Amino acid sequence: MNPLQWLILGQSAQQSSWLYSQPPYQIWLLAGLLGLGVNLLLFEPTIAALSLAAIITSIAALSIVNVTVQILVWATLSVTIALVLRGFVPAQSAPGLEEPSDAEVRITIPRGGTGEVTYEGSFWSARCQISDVTIGAGQTVHVVGREGNTLIVMPIPASKPQRTLRDRAPF
Repeated sequence: MNPLQWLILGQSAQQSSWLYSQPPYQIWLLAGLLGLGVNLLLFEPTIAALSLAAIITSIAALSIVNVTVQILVWATLSVTIALVLRGFVPAQSAPGLEEPSDAEVRITIPRGGTGEVTYEGSFWSARCQISDVTIGAGQTVHVVGREGNTLIVMPIPASKPQRTLRDRAPF
């Protein structure tokens, strides 16, 4: 590397050469493990599929030398695993959600965004059915539906007194 390249690229050029010097199976394994780590923070079946496919490809890369073939294996596995995982997420709300039940907002639900609620003793991602309403933490909301792993909620009208889930506990 000449001095001009070193000044422009700095340490990044040296670090990227380290990455290129690693065997492909280690890069696939690292990518898969990083993807699973991200998946622990925000669960998304697509990220899980890509990560699992990368880990399986790292095993296949021990015997497949051609990187193009490794990428084809990874792409095929990603699509296959994504389709399999898609079957585990229900498309419609469970039959038990017809009657509005209550949940308590844990993390504020911003306008058009998602927050978090406590519903039947578990934490759920939730979004408001009315996209221009913000619901603050601590408020009680009606659960009116479910899309995948996200609950659809509605704020309780102001005329009805706000009660938290703790107020209704039998003990």
